[in-house]
Amino acid sequence: MNFSMIKIKDLTWDPAIYPRAAKSRQTISAYAESLSINVQFPPIKIQRVFNYPDANGNKSTKAFIILDGNHRCEAFIEKGFKEIPFIEWKDHPLDYKKNKIPLLLESARCNTVHGDRLTANDKKQVARDIAAKDPECKYTEDALSEKLGVTRQTINIWISDIRARQKTNRNSIIIRLSLLGWTQGKISERVGINQQRISQITNNANFGNIGNLLSRGHNMEYIASHFQMDLALAWAIRLQKKTDQEKFKELGWGLRTWDQWNFNECDERFGDDWPGRIPAQLIAHTLYYYTKPGDLILDPMAGGGVVPDTCLLFERKCQAFDLASREDRPEIEHHHWDPKKETWPVTKKPDLIFFDPPYYTKKKKEYEQKADKDIPSISSYTRKDYMQFFKDYFTLAHKNTKPTTILAFLNADWRNFESTPAVEEKPDKSITIFDYHRLLSQTGWKTILRIECPLSSERLTGNQVQKMQDKRIIGTIGRTLLVAKKT
Repeated sequence: MNFSMIKIKDLTWDPAIYPRAAKSRQTISAYAESLSINVQFPPIKIQRVFNYPDANGNKSTKAFIILDGNHRCEAFIEKGFKEIPFIEWKDHPLDYKKNKIPLLLESARCNTVHGDRLTANDKKQVARDIAAKDPECKYTEDALSEKLGVTRQTINIWISDIRARQKTNRNSIIIRLSLLGWTQGKISERVGINQQRISQITNNANFGNIGNLLSRGHNMEYIASHFQMDLALAWAIRLQKKTDQEKFKELGWGLRTWDQWNFNECDERFGDDWPGRIPAQLIAHTLYYYTKPGDLILDPMAGGGVVPDTCLLFERKCQAFDLASREDRPEIEHHHWDPKKETWPVTKKPDLIFFDPPYYTKKKKEYEQKADKDIPSISSYTRKDYMQFFKDYFTLAHKNTKPTTILAFLNADWRNFESTPAVEEKPDKSITIFDYHRLLSQTGWKTILRIECPLSSERLTGNQVQKMQDKRIIGTIGRTLLVAKKT
């Protein structure tokens, strides 16, 4: 094989192109050990691109993107090499902006046939990333199946919710916004048609065939596609006029009676695949115990939209905001929460605020990719600024809500547990639920209940657990919902 050498410092590892969730320390160490005994590795694969954004978000003239061989690069660096052999995918530079999907697909293909191969979760994320960036469906399930080395049925399971949302028609968007409590004037501004037409669409909507289609054996995915609506809306219409308890039963969710809500998996029917995604079941329980149909829910940091989806199901109104507003989530409005400016975009005082913010430092890179490049996610704040943000937000919320408003705040302890034995942990380096409780008390809120909503311990591998045990490190799977009222 013919190949050339390139300086490693000139290479770019692009998380948007590289298909793995994370680099494998074990693989890098194994490769470095092999280099010590002069094992010859195949060349890495790169691609020259232009229109590549630099660190400031500006377009740079060129970059050399790693498509395959990032672990080899890391091993070469570890052993002191300055150069590495490479081959190029295309023999001419590509426009990065126009070729992100082909670059990602080629990188994924390379990582399915050799080396430290992609996990099923890695492949799923690649498929979903491509589908989300491909509203015209240029990349079919068959094409993705071939590139990723999985069945067409598997691809369909992974991306069916995205495709369904992309095919949602305008009328369904209007009905969704109307059910969430948007005024006809506001809907008119959002979708670009007059209020009279909005009124006609909402008054004449007829989905009586859902029961007939179900009786013929059709599933909800088929029904959503049939009516050109997203799956959450289809479920909401199916469950209209049922009681909350009947809805829990229809959705297959057990209703928890105690103060521990343990949900190991997110319900894929509701909310998008998003950093820090939480189960719709958790939100549904909060709505069940602290609100009634018709109440207004405020979701300050909506992310993948699981709160508005759940509000649809349980016939609650919802105003949702986020840094990352998207065409396929018309109910999520763009807003940057800067409590010091005391801007409050909510048009009506909410009955409940469901606040599930990005956790400190966790998934920082993933949030940054989703957010406005000019406004950092709060997960990237310093510890001091992160805590100050919540103190200011709780104060702002207290000023702008009614006496009966309830605040449900979901977060978890942050400790540097990954590398620090329990006995050596420093209290001033952590952020715990006790800190959030203190901030709520200082800003006029009284915590009335603490509900434990633990994360699954299965997110850690057996090797990771063994290393933690050997070093006497205590991990964190706790997550807590603090329910507070105004004082």
